[in-house]
Amino acid sequence: MISRRHLMRATGIAGLTLGGTNAAQGQVTGSLRELSDLAQLPAAPGPVHVPGQGWFEAVADDHPIDGVLRVAGPDGVHWRRMGPQGTLDPSWFAQPDDGPDDALCLARAITHADAYGPFEIALGAKRYDCRSRLIVDPTTVILRGTGAVLDFAEMPEPPRSESLAALQNIKAAAGWHWQGDALHSDPAGSDALTLPLALPQGGRIRIAVTLGALSGWQDYPAVFVTLATADGAQLGGTTLLAPGQSILEVEDHPAAATLSLRADGAARIDALTVTTHGMQEAILIRATRNSRQYGHKWLEGIEIAGPGGGTALHGLRFQTQADAMSSRLQLRDVTVRGFQTGLVLSHRAYLIRATNLRIACDVGLHFIGGSRDAGEMITLQDSVIDGGKIAILNDGAEFVLTGSSIDFVDQVVVGTGRVLLQGCHLEVNRPKAANAPLFDIGHGHIDIAGGTFLVTGVDFDRGNQCDHIFALRSRAATAAMREVSIYNLRSQSGALAGGPGRLDVSYLRGRRPRHMAPLVQHRADRNLLGAAPFDLRQSDAPLGPMLPYVAGDDKAVIIGSGTRHLWAVGMAVQGAEVGAYFRIRSQTPGTLIATVQALQWDKRMALGDSWPVKVTSEWSIYRNNTANTHPEAAGDGRMPAGFSNIALWLDMSQMTGPVEIEGIFLCAA
Repeated sequence: MISRRHLMRATGIAGLTLGGTNAAQGQVTGSLRELSDLAQLPAAPGPVHVPGQGWFEAVADDHPIDGVLRVAGPDGVHWRRMGPQGTLDPSWFAQPDDGPDDALCLARAITHADAYGPFEIALGAKRYDCRSRLIVDPTTVILRGTGAVLDFAEMPEPPRSESLAALQNIKAAAGWHWQGDALHSDPAGSDALTLPLALPQGGRIRIAVTLGALSGWQDYPAVFVTLATADGAQLGGTTLLAPGQSILEVEDHPAAATLSLRADGAARIDALTVTTHGMQEAILIRATRNSRQYGHKWLEGIEIAGPGGGTALHGLRFQTQADAMSSRLQLRDVTVRGFQTGLVLSHRAYLIRATNLRIACDVGLHFIGGSRDAGEMITLQDSVIDGGKIAILNDGAEFVLTGSSIDFVDQVVVGTGRVLLQGCHLEVNRPKAANAPLFDIGHGHIDIAGGTFLVTGVDFDRGNQCDHIFALRSRAATAAMREVSIYNLRSQSGALAGGPGRLDVSYLRGRRPRHMAPLVQHRADRNLLGAAPFDLRQSDAPLGPMLPYVAGDDKAVIIGSGTRHLWAVGMAVQGAEVGAYFRIRSQTPGTLIATVQALQWDKRMALGDSWPVKVTSEWSIYRNNTANTHPEAAGDGRMPAGFSNIALWLDMSQMTGPVEIEGIFLCAA
């Protein structure tokens, strides 16, 4: 009986012999120069070798001939390639006239996999000089490397975009009027704006619309953007539900089309451009009508490199035009760098999953508006988006990032849709412009659960220049942040969020007491003090009996020199941290002490630290948050149970003259 060890040893020896030139097992035939020579070679008792192509063995069966893995020989003999087991080597598909463009042999390998696969294309650890676009069917091709680089640095740039039309080319229709450079619609009703277009053949058309304002009696007023043929067939369209820019792209279009814009509310259109947009992507992930509906494959262990800064090229584009098909694909240990956009997501791009993906491009992920049957659950796990302008440019998709990092970008999310950041690390550049918030949301929802959120970057001491960290531009824009460690999220307005949307935060943490937690959202309906005139109370002692204090002015409160202690009292939210904001001045400068307290009748309890407030003769703004509470201070910064009221307590015992205070604001975080 042969033992398993002896059997394995014998098998290994046989394998080594097969790979050599031993005449008993295989032969190197001098007459063979290329695969086509096998057509004239009679069957041999052992394998034969074709230079640059490997070993082949003669078989007699009825399997189909594909010209690569199985080649026709004489007299019905087939030559079968030995050893690939569903794997293709790009070198098998090279041709002498390919020149420096390795994408040509890769494209032939992909075409072979489309016809006979699915197959894995083994890229190894080689660098491939790619100068033309690759099109990958996600159901037939696996691109796998062990550190391979697809280098598109020398790929020709697409033609420069040509302007086909702008907002100024549109003639105002009934119910529309020009005001400055913007078009305004009548809230009582308006006709559709139309613009006939002469479109070039080939390529894509990009339509970008900037909506400056939108309101109406409906729950969600809208502007409808449509590109249609002369007979009314829709080529593409999108719906704008909130201020912001939306981008729509159309291809396979006729020479003539009509762009129409219709509003069912009061809309202000600030800009509109129609431009040509060439085939900019290095790799297109596209299924066809002949593709399988299921069994999607993956890219693994490769780096996709672009030319670097200033390029108009994109990395990967996921887009399928065929109905009932999709461009979903898995990305494993993939790097995309040096492009204008890392991943572009268009028609039928959904259920795309990435693990250990790194994107270093101007824009990380861009989901395009008007994409058909697309946007469901684009997920990144253990991935990185870094070093760009915008991490996620979204026009309606659902993104989920888990355990991932967004590093040193100018903006995290811009646009619409839903984004969940779960256990992620956000370390972003210091905002340098008032109108460039880190989150700029027209409608949809942002959810940051766990993880860290820090603002750093060069010129840190100059401070964040944005008006808000979260700009929530419609009532349909919401955001939540919970159990997040934060640092330096201070904005110029003193509010974490602005706009008609809503932000809710809870249990923010950081490098106490240095993380500078700001207010949640400086919005009147979120003021715990209610509407002015506020409930003001005074006392001669910190624990003395409280008496009503009449301010005499709904806007500003004049606190007389005889008032030692003043409380602005509102309704409590149990378990919440509390943000405080006010403006203050006095003609007799000095320092007062501000404290947030929980109140229940005469019982008073500080939620955290007391804050010294320097008062000068000029108006100054003070803002702070009980989340700044030092770990050793009494209270943990949250509103305790058993208290029905919250108050901002001002200890003015060190002030010598009247104090003027206005804009008092308390909010639950």
